[in-house]
Amino acid sequence: MPTLAASQVAKLLHEFGQRISLRGGNPYRARAYTRAAENLLVLAEPLEDIVAQNRLREIPGVGQAIADIVTKIHRTGRHPALDAMRQEIPQVF
Repeated sequence: MPTLAASQVAKLLHEFGQRISLRGGNPYRARAYTRAAENLLVLAEPLEDIVAQNRLREIPGVGQAIADIVTKIHRTGRHPALDAMRQEIPQVF
């Protein structure tokens, strides 16, 4: 599978945040995913370059945990935690 562009990763990160919120998770954590997704949408350079140079944490709102998730989603198009939440909470939005 080819790598995903920033807009595609942002869409999945936003979904990640929504699903955390829907399952009653930490609202600050849910908002962190949404904020990171918004910041991915306004990147001035390709996400592929930022990931390759290990510079994700330079993006506002992206800490180590979210950087790891972004990397996995960018490279594979999925993340096990998101897959699990999709099983737990079917598509409702």
